[in-house]
Amino acid sequence: MNGPDHYREGERLLAGQPIHADDLARGVEPGTWPPTQMELLTAQNHFLAALVAVLAADRFPDSVTWNEVLGP
Repeated sequence: MNGPDHYREGERLLAGQPIHADDLARGVEPGTWPPTQMELLTAQNHFLAALVAVLAADRFPDSVTWNEVLGP
């Protein structure tokens, strides 16, 4: 997973989970469930990984190791 992938995954986690048809049948309003505490913490880790990736690419652009971690 590269920096942009980490960022997108963090955004996905912050958006919460969609409400499914069986939830609607129980009377839940359409929309999304809010993110859980675990999803918030996981999103925070993904944002941190994205930040590390962009800083590493900026500070050490010729580093082979960071290029392998960052991906294409």
